[in-house]
Amino acid sequence: MDRITFQKVTTCEYPSLFPIYKRYIYPAVEVSFGWDEEYQIQRFTSAYKKEWFEWIMFNGERLGFICTKQEEASVHIHLLIIFDKYQKKGVGSAVMKYYQRHYSDKVTKCCLSAFKSNQQVIDFYLSLGYQIVNEDKHFVDMERSLCFNGYMGY
Repeated sequence: MDRITFQKVTTCEYPSLFPIYKRYIYPAVEVSFGWDEEYQIQRFTSAYKKEWFEWIMFNGERLGFICTKQEEASVHIHLLIIFDKYQKKGVGSAVMKYYQRHYSDKVTKCCLSAFKSNQQVIDFYLSLGYQIVNEDKHFVDMERSLCFNGYMGY
């Protein structure tokens, strides 16, 4: 059966991530702050460590990438980028469900931030059960519990 898999980004591949990041993040950054190329390059390389990145793969083809950091009680999804031709096909939902299952025995919640200007992304995470827990002028912070809260049958 075919399924989505994940492949660690290598040291040689890491420099290729910024142009992809720029392609998908530029519109939201431009609306919120204005795009400053030098600042964005510096921020990308200092804020996101290579070991936090994984390619999202299907039958040997890259569908996008995800950047996560596990903390003591939570996992933070820094970036989830699904390439255009794979959007609206369930890839993002499948990836998030995989990560929620993967981390459910390690941490109690999954956290992320989204640009307020990107309502499509906010709606996507809300549809997956995330709740807005904080917001400021440009961002919403969202969380989803990974603790089982269903009926046990006894």
